[in-house]
Amino acid sequence: MKKIILGALLAGATLMAADSTPIYKSGVLLAPNAEAIYKKECIQCHSANGQQTTFEGSSRIEYAPINGLNADALAKELKAYRFGSVNKYGYGQLMKSTLIDLSYEEIDALAEYIATEIK
Repeated sequence: MKKIILGALLAGATLMAADSTPIYKSGVLLAPNAEAIYKKECIQCHSANGQQTTFEGSSRIEYAPINGLNADALAKELKAYRFGSVNKYGYGQLMKSTLIDLSYEEIDALAEYIATEIK
């Protein structure tokens, strides 16, 4: 009986340890990959060229065109969204949830990518 209980405790501790293993988060180990971030987090609303202004299939949902914006101003605005102090067009919470896991370095790289690479 003691062996069964000990085995169950050991198995439970192993499972708990596996759950607490740190998962890779943006910005922790790798240099920012702005293109990958844009494709994962931004492209759905702002399209591949950064000019989508309405959600496909709906004329009521509007998104701001973002390509070619000033990188410094865009980085500042994205950081404000991440902090939760901006709610332009009513998308403050959506933008915050999108940006919350990004480091400031990743946001800076993303802003630079949007300003210079998106066409």
